[in-house]
Amino acid sequence: MSPALFDESKPMAMSPLFLGASALVILAYCIKTILSRHQKLDFPIVGKPGSVNWQEALREGAARYPNTPFTLPSDPPIVVLPHCTNDEVCLLPEEKISFQKEIERIFLTAHTKFGKDAPAVVKTIKTDLTRHVASTTGPLQDELHYALDTEFGGTCESWTKVVLLQKVLRIVALISGRVFVGRPLSRNEEWLQTSINYTADCIKAKNAVVQWPAWTRYFVAPFLPEIQKVQAHTNKAAQLLKPVINGYIRRFRKGKGLSRELDNEFEDDQGAFINWVMKYTSPELKENSYNLVVNQLTLSFASIHTMSSAICHILLDFASHPEFIAPLHKKIEQVIAKDRFEIDGSRKKSASLRVTTAPLHLSTGHTIPKGTSVVYDSHAVNLAGPNISSLAHDPSTMPKLDPPNVFSPFRFSSIRETPGNESKYQYVTTSKDSMNFGHGNHACPGRFFAGVEIKVVMVELLRNWEFRNVGDTEMKGGERPGNIVLGNLIHPNPAAQLEFKRRA
Repeated sequence: MSPALFDESKPMAMSPLFLGASALVILAYCIKTILSRHQKLDFPIVGKPGSVNWQEALREGAARYPNTPFTLPSDPPIVVLPHCTNDEVCLLPEEKISFQKEIERIFLTAHTKFGKDAPAVVKTIKTDLTRHVASTTGPLQDELHYALDTEFGGTCESWTKVVLLQKVLRIVALISGRVFVGRPLSRNEEWLQTSINYTADCIKAKNAVVQWPAWTRYFVAPFLPEIQKVQAHTNKAAQLLKPVINGYIRRFRKGKGLSRELDNEFEDDQGAFINWVMKYTSPELKENSYNLVVNQLTLSFASIHTMSSAICHILLDFASHPEFIAPLHKKIEQVIAKDRFEIDGSRKKSASLRVTTAPLHLSTGHTIPKGTSVVYDSHAVNLAGPNISSLAHDPSTMPKLDPPNVFSPFRFSSIRETPGNESKYQYVTTSKDSMNFGHGNHACPGRFFAGVEIKVVMVELLRNWEFRNVGDTEMKGGERPGNIVLGNLIHPNPAAQLEFKRRA
């Protein structure tokens, strides 16, 4: 800066208007900081500050404090609730313990502009998608055949090595897109890249924003390259979706929807899901194409990577335990007509986060302050195993189960084959003993569609494909590639490879 320029800035810097405005900004920031300051948590602290892996802390906390909340020293702190309080907490409404508020906190929505509430999408998933979920099976199977042909290059009669997560992400993006946007757009390469990369780039953008002091973020965030990249994804999605969205906006203006809108059959048309979303969109946003584009990207954010991770976990488990593939293949052929599949229990998550929006008084006598991030450790619930005594009127008829930490794909199908348990422990069933999709008012609304998608993929791969660890010519299995654990999330190793070929 030149001396002249520096001198010219002095009058402005010393002016009452400038000083007053600066003082107001600083005062507002100080007030907000004081009001949002986390209250002191009077619970035991478990784990090391700054740790990115909660696994050991969760194990230790569950063992030492089974009936007491304990705190993970993250930033902000997270309180792990005792499992004995689940029945009372699962019934609390969103207004008292909020998933949406926690998403907005995690992703700094005020600065990043993603992670906003999407009530029309949630309503669509709960109502229309769930009602039509059975009839999406045909389109999903058809799109899966296309995806496998495309991604594995036609016949694939010899063993082909792939980086598993990369391949599965594209397959899931294709089959999900068939339902969420429809052909031909769902097969458009630009759409595929946008829907896959949007989630990863949103996380990078959030990580970029969090590096800046809180008071600077409103000013800095719009200029960060990572934020601009997310906006570029939104702009590209808007460009690709514009013809479809505009077509449905015109139809709604004329009072028209899909011809079989009230039927239980999924109408395999481009934009069918958009049509559903528009029904539940508020009048002032119904013709807002940008809002509808963001809704579609929200679906991509919520579904593609989580679904892909689940499928990768299952494939890696089976490749490491190939002794289960042949009996499971036989079992599928026997029961496929009954619309059942025996892999329901193999996917596990470690925890589900919420934030309290009012003081939370627990039956244990503890009070969780407003604004506290809370979690149940569902991994500990899974390791506890099913409560056999509560499963049937005659526990003596129950099969002998492997320990919960042993991979056993027939675990829950064996339980369901006993009298009184036929409808229990399905993949999408939620209870205080099965919290992988949440429970009660906080259960994942998309779990039914997720269950169908995963089953469609796994049935096809187990019936018509072979897969193995790289170089495992004798199909003996071996050590499974280690997971990547970040906080409460368990990711499959992104570098893990498997070999595939079609069955002869």
